[in-house]
Amino acid sequence: MKDQKDIDAIIEELKRLYPEAECSLTFDPEKAYELLFSVRLAAQCTDERVNKVTPALFARFPTLASLAQADVAEVEQYIHSTGFFRAKARDIVLASQM
Repeated sequence: MKDQKDIDAIIEELKRLYPEAECSLTFDPEKAYELLFSVRLAAQCTDERVNKVTPALFARFPTLASLAQADVAEVEQYIHSTGFFRAKARDIVLASQM
């Protein structure tokens, strides 16, 4: 695992290489876990697609606790269009439980 000095150096180098970079995934800063799940959904998918499916997903499961109790098959229905939806739904529910 990297120490804080190494992490800071990596972040500074990324800022230098990509000065215009910004996150195009929408999320509520009060619910940072939403960004984690959005990033998981973005694997093999566009941010645009993720931004289309997450409002309904997070409306249905508005808290981390509700996602932790979610039926994986129901989460799959909300995220189906992102591809690899079975693994993504399982990962989101299990991560919520942690």
